[in-house]
Amino acid sequence: MELSRTRVRPLRAVLDRALTGLARLALRGFYRRLEVTGEDHLPVDRPTLVVANHFNALLDAVLVMHAVGRLPRFVAKSALWRPVWARPLLWLAGMVPVERPQDDGDTARNRSVFASCAEQLARGNTVALFPEGHLAPTPALRPLRTGAARIALNARLAGAEGLVILPLGLVYEDTVALRSRALVRIGPPIDVDRFLTERGSPDADPEDQAAVRSLTTEIGRRLRVLAPDYEDQLEAATLGRAADIALRGEEQLPTEEVPLSTREALARELAQAPEDDQREIIDRLARYELSCSLAGLRDTEVIAEHGPSTLTRLLAITSLRLLLLAPFALAGAIINALPYWAVHWTGRFVRNPALRASARLLTGVALFPPTWLLIAWLMPWNSWWARALVIAAAPVLGLIAVRALERAVEVSRAWHGWVTRLERQEHLAMLREQRRALTDLIDRHRAA
Repeated sequence: MELSRTRVRPLRAVLDRALTGLARLALRGFYRRLEVTGEDHLPVDRPTLVVANHFNALLDAVLVMHAVGRLPRFVAKSALWRPVWARPLLWLAGMVPVERPQDDGDTARNRSVFASCAEQLARGNTVALFPEGHLAPTPALRPLRTGAARIALNARLAGAEGLVILPLGLVYEDTVALRSRALVRIGPPIDVDRFLTERGSPDADPEDQAAVRSLTTEIGRRLRVLAPDYEDQLEAATLGRAADIALRGEEQLPTEEVPLSTREALARELAQAPEDDQREIIDRLARYELSCSLAGLRDTEVIAEHGPSTLTRLLAITSLRLLLLAPFALAGAIINALPYWAVHWTGRFVRNPALRASARLLTGVALFPPTWLLIAWLMPWNSWWARALVIAAAPVLGLIAVRALERAVEVSRAWHGWVTRLERQEHLAMLREQRRALTDLIDRHRAA
């Protein structure tokens, strides 16, 4: 029996590394920018229980992998194992099924699940779960289940020394769109031993209900600091847009973006504003955006102080880069065109908005690697190393193609915006006044 386990563990390690690499590659294609803050909070050589908000199905798990740099053992609802076709994939990902009362499952089986998680943590490994227990329909943290606290207390009994609970806040600019942005906010870890000692229960076990409730409350408090907290998607998008306008400076080029981490911090602050202040901010934002739309201008063009010399220099630099990258971008576009369009259209056939991004990600994982293998096999070179080079280069070339197209579109929009601004000079004074009223209102709220 021991011999069997020693054979499985190296295989598990290889699978984990391969899946982590594949997940990171998929994220690079799915998002145009990924931000991670608080990386200094990542524990080193300590058993870690990762907890995160759950807004975007499979994408949440992949983002957790990206942030912690390895594949944790994910605790997931047993309902995912019902489709027979999904079971091999879940086994490959090393997921652990847990029964939930709302799924009519036998929760008595969860004792073995908790024991398995405790064993992983006692070995110094990483376990991850979403303590809300289900996908949140709105971008706000829901009441937490007690599973995370009980797993932590079980792990202490199993010998997990120095156990920490690491809270992660997952933020999406758009939960569905391809090539949007995502942010992972890593918070200070909870040292479980220290937490229980400070509360006078250093020997607490999973049957200690007071300790379970106290630890669950602390996990929730830490997550609420990191996760989005809005009434609905409309409020999140509206306040995010207001924050973006307030943070954008005149010195920024039209192709530059406000970091998502900075924008989200201000948007969360605005979400906590009094209702009357929020209503006034939203009203001024709506008036300003409508005026911009009628004038055919974007916010970047309203405040831009960059003249034709700056844009000419930007165009020249971009054109030179695109010229140098053109052969690679063209090759990447040819190789990856069919699976890319399949990924693009997949989301349109999924009715549940919470699952569209996951469907697209799974489609990409299913189609891109076979496409690269097929292209490599069709190459005229009868050499394994040449075909291996094609397989390795295909994803890189695809990313070059996508980024080159995005950059060309950005510069084209910047030039078009400058020309439109010249044609609509008579609107600029009014638009800038409306914008100033909006940003002054936000600044007053921040100073209050």
